[in-house]
Formats: sequence, C-alpha cells, structure tokens
Amino acid sequence: MFQRIIFLAPIENIISEGITTTAGMFFLLLIHTAVLWIVETQHNLTPFGNASQSSVVAAAGRPENAINPPISNVFSYSDCSHTKVDPENTAAWWMFKLSYGATYIQNITIYYRENFAHRMDGFKLYVTNTSTIPPDGYLCYEDPDPGLPSITQTIPCNQLGRYVIYYDDTGSLERVGNFTRPDGPVVELCYVAINGCQKTFWGSDCDKNCSENCIDQHCYPQNGSCVWGFHTRNCSNDVCDNYTVVCTDDFSANKEENISLLSTQIGFFTGGVLFGALIASTVCILVIKKRTRRKKHGNIDVTKTSQSHEQQHGDDVRMENVSTYQDLTNDIMPNDYDQINTTYVNH
Repeated sequence: MFQRIIFLAPIENIISEGITTTAGMFFLLLIHTAVLWIVETQHNLTPFGNASQSSVVAAAGRPENAINPPISNVFSYSDCSHTKVDPENTAAWWMFKLSYGATYIQNITIYYRENFAHRMDGFKLYVTNTSTIPPDGYLCYEDPDPGLPSITQTIPCNQLGRYVIYYDDTGSLERVGNFTRPDGPVVELCYVAINGCQKTFWGSDCDKNCSENCIDQHCYPQNGSCVWGFHTRNCSNDVCDNYTVVCTDDFSANKEENISLLSTQIGFFTGGVLFGALIASTVCILVIKKRTRRKKHGNIDVTKTSQSHEQQHGDDVRMENVSTYQDLTNDIMPNDYDQINTTYVNH
C-alpha cells in the first residue's frame, strides 16, 4: 500500500487562541477532517525506491533516514541524512531512484535540519531520467537570492522522471565563535516525501487509467489531462507540431462526439441494410412459394380438364355407335321384311 502523509495541527495551539466554544470545536473538527482527507489523497512514492547521497559521516546520517519517519526538522544522525563537511567539496547531493521507472512527480516536500537554513541556501531540486551528476534533467526549483530558504517547504514539479536529486553546489560559511569557516556544500535532510502517480495512472488514489488518446498514455495525476498532448487523430483540426508530433490545436471533445455519432449512424445504416435484406429475402421466398403453389394448382386443373375431355370423347364414341346401330337397324330390317313378305305371297 502507498504511504500517506498526514499533517495535523496541534489542537492546543488553536485552543490557546480562544476557540473554546462548542461551535469552535466543531469548526476545528471540520478543519482537521478536511486537512486529513486532502493530504491522504496524495501518494508518497518514497517506499518504492532507494536513496543514495554523495557521502556519509562515518556510519551515521545515512541517505535512507530522509525517507523514514519521523516527519520533523529535529536533527539526529539516526533520523536525518548528513553528508561530510569538507571545504574542499564542490558539490553535495542526495538522490532517490524510483523503482517504478518513469513516474509522474507532482510535488516534493522537504524537511531540512532545524537552525541550519544557511546550509540549504542556494539548493536545486531536479527530476531526471538519469543519475548523472551534475544533474542534466528537469530543474524543478532553484533557491533564489537574497535571503535564506524555509527549512520546510513543498515544491511543485509536475514532471515525469525516474530520479529526484537534491543538489547543492553553493556551500556555506559556518560561524564559530568570533570567526567563520567555509563548510562547503552540505546536505542534511530529515524528511523527504515525493508525491505523484506511477505513469499511466491518475486520480486521488492513482487508480484511474490515463486515456489511450494521450501520447504515451501519460497524463496529469490531478485531472487526467494529457501531459504531452493527444494523438493527431483526436486533434480538433488534425494539426500537430512537426517536431513533437503533439497537437497544436486543442483536443476536440466534439470530434470524439462526432466520431461516436458517425459510428452510431453507421450502425443504424448497417442495421437498416440488414433489415431491408431480410425483408427482401422474406418477400422473395413468399413469392416463390406462391408461384409454386399456383403452378401445382395449374397442373391439377390441366389433369382434370384432360380427364374430362377423355370422358366426353368416350361418351361421344358410345353415342355414335348407338346411333350407327340404330341407323343400320332402320335401313336393313324393313327391307328384309318386305322381301320375305313378298316372297310368301307369291307362293
């Protein structure tokens, strides 16, 4: 699980300023709840990597002390990192390597040794992709002149990288009694928190995936917007920089909506074509079946008609035979009778 940083203001400090009523205490509770919720949403990435530094004081002041509790400016060799004090040094550094590889670093919180802001004066904070010293990556912050820096500060970086490097090549003068001595650059970090999300993730719990429309799927942890731009297919006018291949026009939500609308229209069109084809096929099948039935009925009628004609022909033949017989009877029988009768009379 990710380690979370929790800052709680002492209740006694606020009560001492006069907030002692019930309403005041309720308001105080709300403040504490809000602060707790807000800070807990930041992921401290230091449990996922290892620390190193330019030198150590004997076996004490080791670099990993700076990524372990307590969260405090109070110095001890067992709780804070400490590089050697050497006026011949030209630079001192503390480095943290993230085990994730490329990680989006939102901000870095530093607790430096109390009462030693002069040794912090002029420091630089880098986010890089290499362990090169002097650092050659992104300069998040450089302490400005004049004046001494705050020993507790949170520095925004908003940068992708693998290494965080605290770098000091300024050095300082240490007052000892009535004279001062050069100490050279010295690093004394009591606590460091590196807040951000692993690449391709965003959200208060780093549990949301960056959009695949983002180049290299890299987005800001705060809101999920693309760090290096969008793929050209999603640019408003398909316009991109020739060198960075990043959209020079805004990302168009309307284009996505248009693509979605076009997809919907294509879906409707395809569905309509398929539905029309189904209807046409059904009609063709019905027509074919109807024609088949008609042809079948026609054959039956022809057969019946043929049979009727044959029967009629048979009846006609029979009637013709009967008529012929009758004609023969009528033609022969009377003549024969008359002949016989005549013969009988003559005899």
